[in-house]
Amino acid sequence: MKKIAVVSLYFLSEEEGGQKRLIIGDFSTPIVFDLDKELKYGLWSAVVELHVKPNECRNAKADLYFLCYDSSEAPNHLLEPGNSFSLTTNKTIAKGKIEYLKNK
Repeated sequence: MKKIAVVSLYFLSEEEGGQKRLIIGDFSTPIVFDLDKELKYGLWSAVVELHVKPNECRNAKADLYFLCYDSSEAPNHLLEPGNSFSLTTNKTIAKGKIEYLKNK
């Protein structure tokens, strides 16, 4: 079952250690939850589908789900309202928080 979370995102500026160019389209990248910084459940990729491109303050809303959501090992239990996370490449590119889950 595909569990989809609606999230609020803040894309870090280059000065904050983020990327130079702001992401303006859908993407997939590794996600690290604040509740699982030791990666007890492994390092998973999240698919991020932006509702609109980030605003002038680098904030955006998006749908987020695991790339391999149908795997029995996917930590779908971490996709719960209130949980915070970081999206990473070789560095943190965005921080986010789950607002609510979408009804299917």
